[in-house]
Amino acid sequence: MLNEARIVLGDDVEVELSHHKGLAEFRTTGALLFTVIDREYCKKIVLMLPGQEHPGHLHRVKEETFQLLWGDLEVRLPDRRVVLKPGEQVLVHPGVAHGFATSGGAIFEEVSTRSTRSDSFYLDEAIRRLDPMERKTILEEW
Repeated sequence: MLNEARIVLGDDVEVELSHHKGLAEFRTTGALLFTVIDREYCKKIVLMLPGQEHPGHLHRVKEETFQLLWGDLEVRLPDRRVVLKPGEQVLVHPGVAHGFATSGGAIFEEVSTRSTRSDSFYLDEAIRRLDPMERKTILEEW
């Protein structure tokens, strides 16, 4: 998908497999997160496979802007669903629950304030009970 979208990430990127309901359910629930920058500001590229969903969650500190680079993406907010086209973006303030879904696959950019593992609070209690590293796998080589 990255090749098809002509997105080059570079060498110094942390790759995280996000599998909220376990690796067996990754193709339906999860995402690949490529952390490009994580300083006072953060840039991630998020790749979702066709038919994947990323569960609803919120951040108490982090503010995020999502811009669709390729594919189709529905951003699920408490009061509405925003269907993005490539180039479009949506801002999510701290404390606002959000999730994602794609039918044909999506690659989008997340630009935010600093990312910390302890600042993600999932709406699904089963996911919320998991230690962050039980729902994520860091890929050393990709």
